[in-house]
Amino acid sequence: MTAAAEPARLRAVSSADFPPTALYQSPWTVSLAIAFAFRGAGTYVIDDIDNAGVERGNEDQPLFRVVRKEVMSKKGWTNCRPLSAFCPDGLLHPQLARADYAGLDRIVPLAVLARERGTTVPRLLRTTSLPHGLWSLAGPDRAITAVPRHTAAAGISEIIARHEEAVIRTLPREQDRAPALRRLRHLMPDPGSEPTLLEYFRTCRGRALSLLGTSATVLSAARDLLPGDGGKLLPRFRHGDPHAVGAYNTAARLQGSRTLGQDHPLPYYVVDLHDGRRLPLSHGTAVGQGQIIAPKILAMEGMANMALPLDTASRATIRARESAYRELDSGSSQTFYETNWLPALRGCRTEVSVHGLFRPFVGGRAKVPLEDLADALVHAGPPVVGQEDLWNRWAAAETLKDLATWQYPLLMWAVAGEDWLARLQVLRYAAYENAPHT
Repeated sequence: MTAAAEPARLRAVSSADFPPTALYQSPWTVSLAIAFAFRGAGTYVIDDIDNAGVERGNEDQPLFRVVRKEVMSKKGWTNCRPLSAFCPDGLLHPQLARADYAGLDRIVPLAVLARERGTTVPRLLRTTSLPHGLWSLAGPDRAITAVPRHTAAAGISEIIARHEEAVIRTLPREQDRAPALRRLRHLMPDPGSEPTLLEYFRTCRGRALSLLGTSATVLSAARDLLPGDGGKLLPRFRHGDPHAVGAYNTAARLQGSRTLGQDHPLPYYVVDLHDGRRLPLSHGTAVGQGQIIAPKILAMEGMANMALPLDTASRATIRARESAYRELDSGSSQTFYETNWLPALRGCRTEVSVHGLFRPFVGGRAKVPLEDLADALVHAGPPVVGQEDLWNRWAAAETLKDLATWQYPLLMWAVAGEDWLARLQVLRYAAYENAPHT
């Protein structure tokens, strides 16, 4: 077993000593789950240095739209990069847009499954990930901080409509749909007078925090937190400090990203706060008025207790970040949380529609109480070679893995409502062993 694959060594910490920082592009995904779990405690930051999601090959298209994510290879290559807004077809519906097809290939060769279905492996991937996937907001590869609202408005309206469709597809009874749609639209309103996508995201996050009884300010990474001159680590990189370069490159190799060298001398971008363009920083780059120097994730400074779902703690990319933060003494760190988001559905008797793939787990029924569907998926069992329903069990297992990270808190809140939120609690909050107290 490689170091990257070994279980993460974690220790319990308290949110009082390690208050969570939610640094995400979106106000509706993991940061909303953190807000729900910690009841609004902590710091909430829009990662507006990054883009809001792009369709690969169309990164320069200026207007936002919604695209369907599809898997193009068993290694996980996809047609888009969902970041700020993405939506499955329904709550607890099959979700294969991020599925581990390579893992399935180790159980039963995909070539065998493709032959059984009279198709090819690439077509098998597309025809299973598309109908069991998600919709993603996509726009230009520009920093969120400078995207004008009018550029994003059409895409925002479309992704809102996809969320509404997901609620309607999940709830068969009109009497349940109306309050669910009201809850959804409270946290996902139509864009108003906000001048930029950043300000619209701040409005949405502010509504969630207000719902939880806090009026905490929602910060912008680009405009409120990052030092415009790049921070204290930049001079070390500029001067080729062997320890800094070595620490960064060790983490980069673990993460699978570019190491520093002649063609990639500095781990920073120059971000234009007026048009959102991001250009690599080199030794000769001039930084003009209205531009800031922003670090890549491994060189992030002063971002303590960035909270992530517990299931991510053993991932190579996440451990690479922690390695860089410690070796560079950057003041950044990560924490990990686990909630009872699925058990909290117990007692939720709202009737939901069951997707065809999952009906065998509920006795063939097309409609069941939400708590029954959640319980059935948890107890579906792992896929095993030779099982007649191997595909269904694999789809259920992959859906639960996806939910463990993303949870789709906006849909969960809309469908399951106040009782679910009242039962939600943090089961475990942890940091890597020897993480510094901040």
